Amino acid sequence: MKKSTLLVLLITTILSSSSLLSAQDSGGSNQALLESTSNFYMTYNIKDTKAVGSPYLNKAFLPAHISAMPDKVFKVRYNAYDDEIEIEIDEGNIQNFNKNIKGVVVTMLNDDLKFTSISYVDDINGLTRGYLTPLTENNKKVKLFSRKAIKLIEAKPAVTSYDKDKPAEFKVIGDTPYISVNDAYARELPKNKKDIAKLFPENSKDVLNFIKKNKIKTSREADLIKLINYLNTL
Repeated sequence: MKKSTLLVLLITTILSSSSLLSAQDSGGSNQALLESTSNFYMTYNIKDTKAVGSPYLNKAFLPAHISAMPDKVFKVRYNAYDDEIEIEIDEGNIQNFNKNIKGVVVTMLNDDLKFTSISYVDDINGLTRGYLTPLTENNKKVKLFSRKAIKLIEAKPAVTSYDKDKPAEFKVIGDTPYISVNDAYARELPKNKKDIAKLFPENSKDVLNFIKKNKIKTSREADLIKLINYLNTL
């Protein structure tokens, strides 16, 4: 059997399928979902977007582990503009990972960067599902995530003969922290310290005291991890 055929058989257990989605909605475990999947469909939208920069964190496909199949190594890249994990099955055959699968973690082997698909509240799209990077994955009650995104700045034609046309440009957005309490939908972590304390009304004073005592800055990832770890002790 050709190598590409083997990879296709392996990937069928973790990519989009109607039976997988219906099974997940019924609350089955990930393992059961993977074992029961026999039919699937895979989608990959190729967009001819002429722009400066790249929609990818890294355009190259890099080795990665997928927690549902930890013994296999896949070639993966993250499209931060479309918010898609792309898997190269073989040359010219690229597929999107099914982001509706719960609890699966994709780990890039070159830098240990992790992605997991969860439901979160977005200011623009409302409730949506996408890939976030877990920063405190061992915590049970309060979890911190980071959202990595790239936006597309539209092209601007020259207004006068003295101006130059500005091409469309992909621009990296700084990491945005998200918080999930008791496995509820993740939401963007407020920048204001008092607003953070309001998320925990029964312990708001303790939270504020901890923030002030430890000089927590919401712009520093290490400080946020320290704060989230503290919140799990309340």
